[in-house]
Amino acid sequence: MSDNKNTLVENFTSSLDLFETVFAKVPEDGLDWSAKEGEWTVRQVVHHVAEDLTVYGFFIEQALAMPGNKVFFGEFPGNEAWADSLAFDQRPVSNALALMRAQRAYYAELINHFPDRWDNEIQFFDQSGKKLSESTVRKMVTMLTDHMVEHFKMIKSILASKTPS
Repeated sequence: MSDNKNTLVENFTSSLDLFETVFAKVPEDGLDWSAKEGEWTVRQVVHHVAEDLTVYGFFIEQALAMPGNKVFFGEFPGNEAWADSLAFDQRPVSNALALMRAQRAYYAELINHFPDRWDNEIQFFDQSGKKLSESTVRKMVTMLTDHMVEHFKMIKSILASKTPS
């Protein structure tokens, strides 16, 4: 595997390390902290990020196994409605954190096993059959890494605003 791909996989897995490092500093009562009233809490962010590979993992597998495959998105009410429907604000986070660890390790191993398939592409369609976009394994892994880092920074910021220096 090229250095670029090695770096992408390393960033993919180390982004969870960053996330867990900052999360470990959140006290139990800090799970319900947010930067501002009405914004997502640490607890909600953990559940949101845990879903990334639940959603995109199968897409990555399809791109690796069946390049050019058409993927159809069902109706999605948006992040807020989804989080409310699945009680992101009420559920414990231990299983979500374990899921993130297991999925990151699993998908890092899977993608490393097929170094020649990083540019395999899938196509996304809505339920009416209209093409929405396309993506490659490389792009999805990069997006998942960036999303984890974005929320690492969000939790770090929440923590900094709530704890004395």
